[in-house]
Amino acid sequence: MMPVERRERISAGIAERSGISEAINEGVVRTFYATVRADGILARVFDARIHDWEPNLSRCAPSGHRSG
Repeated sequence: MMPVERRERISAGIAERSGISEAINEGVVRTFYATVRADGILARVFDARIHDWEPNLSRCAPSGHRSG
């Protein structure tokens, strides 16, 4: 079994048992980073390292890991 297939199988089992889907996780990630970006102190720290937020959010959210 390939690592991606293994991850998808494990994720499906967790989602089934917990009711927490990748869509919910993605919402949590996006809400967290929206809060960070709105914070006067944290925003400066993150903005110094992240220049293009969307690709970063895609990598951070669980669905962003599907490609490999």
